[in-house]
Amino acid sequence: MHRSGKNDNKMQSTSPTNNANNHAQERILKNTSYLTIAFILQKILSFLYFIYIARSLGPVDLGLYDPIKSLIPILLILIDFSLSVVLVREIARTPSKTEDYLSAVLGIKVIFAFAVILSMGLFTNFSEYSSLIKTILYLDAIIVILDTFTLTFFAVFRGMQNMKYESLGIIGTQVLTIIFGVTSLILNWGLQTLFIAVLVGSIFNFCFSYLMLKKKLKIKIKLGWNNEIIKKFLRIALPFAMAAILVKIYTYTDRFMLLTLAGQGYVGWYITAHKLTYALEFIPSAFAVSIFPAMSAFFIYSRKSLAKTFEKTFNYLMILAIPISFGMIVLADKLILTIYGTAFETSITPLRILMVGLVVVFLNFPVGAFLNACNRQIINTMNMAITVGFNVIINLFLIPYFTFNGAAVAALVSGFILFFLGLRWVGKIIDYQKKLLLKSLGKTFISGITMVIVLLLTRDYLMIYFLIPIGAITYFIVLYLLRGITKHDLQIFYKSFIKKLA
Repeated sequence: MHRSGKNDNKMQSTSPTNNANNHAQERILKNTSYLTIAFILQKILSFLYFIYIARSLGPVDLGLYDPIKSLIPILLILIDFSLSVVLVREIARTPSKTEDYLSAVLGIKVIFAFAVILSMGLFTNFSEYSSLIKTILYLDAIIVILDTFTLTFFAVFRGMQNMKYESLGIIGTQVLTIIFGVTSLILNWGLQTLFIAVLVGSIFNFCFSYLMLKKKLKIKIKLGWNNEIIKKFLRIALPFAMAAILVKIYTYTDRFMLLTLAGQGYVGWYITAHKLTYALEFIPSAFAVSIFPAMSAFFIYSRKSLAKTFEKTFNYLMILAIPISFGMIVLADKLILTIYGTAFETSITPLRILMVGLVVVFLNFPVGAFLNACNRQIINTMNMAITVGFNVIINLFLIPYFTFNGAAVAALVSGFILFFLGLRWVGKIIDYQKKLLLKSLGKTFISGITMVIVLLLTRDYLMIYFLIPIGAITYFIVLYLLRGITKHDLQIFYKSFIKKLA
């Protein structure tokens, strides 16, 4: 009997089901690695490119460049309407209908694209904008049309669980855009050539995705119309699209309101500070992506494990956010002058204001991921809608009097509103240890204040390259002595986050 049991176990371990599961897990890990590496490289290249653009253009021209460039993702979500998200899911579930689904999505996107671009064209033609702005807006329209179809083509690859080519497309597009963009700045070809650089990248990505779809997946690409498929896709896409549109409004409203109520230069000063905050969002975003599958499973099987996962993630992000927030408040002047130069010295104050709210910016990611994992997507969307409403109202009141500082305060207040709206619902779903988290907050706060004191005492004698590691070492030593972080915490953090990225 004993031998038989061992043989049974061997048979089970090499069964077709286990092999299939192992193969699926390997494929998921490989795809995750492809996209993670691509997104990290893209973010680094994009941020370095933005710094070069900012230093080359100066605050005024940057204040025109950024809002017009921001129209691209806004128009893209209006045309895509989250249909690409639905396409990924439906192809993954029913691969045999890939060509039918793709044909229907392309058909409806042509209509959406025509409607959005026609509206934009009429608005541009009858506006009193300069010929330069009109030219750039037309370039935006072409870029958006190409990008929306590229998004659809790569959605098919995602549905087939093949993200290698999308990753190559992301890097190739960014590299080409930077090469053409930097060349245009060096040769002083004018603002519109920066958008031609984006167009070059979009043309490459469109052609690349189209050819890979035909050659690698052997998919027939054609326009079609299927009422049943289109109705189904639009119904599923609606909540995703509404959430995506709200996120875009929340992300870009401040710069458009600044442009309208204050002027280009104020947008340039504000956006340089905002970009530093945005660049840091990769950290909580990576945590949110990592914990989402586990939270989704724990919501069904173990509320106790769900609560522990939330508490741990919340705690780790507090530990990371506080030293970054406190450190950047103290070193804001050195950071701005080192990265952007003296032309952006005015960006120091809005950066300090935005850094006050960095902790809730980080913590909003696990709160949002938690609600989505617990089937509370509608609550997330409602919270975002309320936050967007407050954000617009606060900006309307503050920007006319305080310009970019008012926009920074609006972003700060809005972040807290979104956080407390979400946290209230977390408490309704799980019984997490509030006292434990408050105790942890106290320890991280004391460690952060100690770090600030050390930085204030040394900042006039050392360069920023030395101040950053000194501040980090001080913070973590004090936190370790206060038992705010343990060796076990460091091991978990390494295994669950650093090791995965490596």
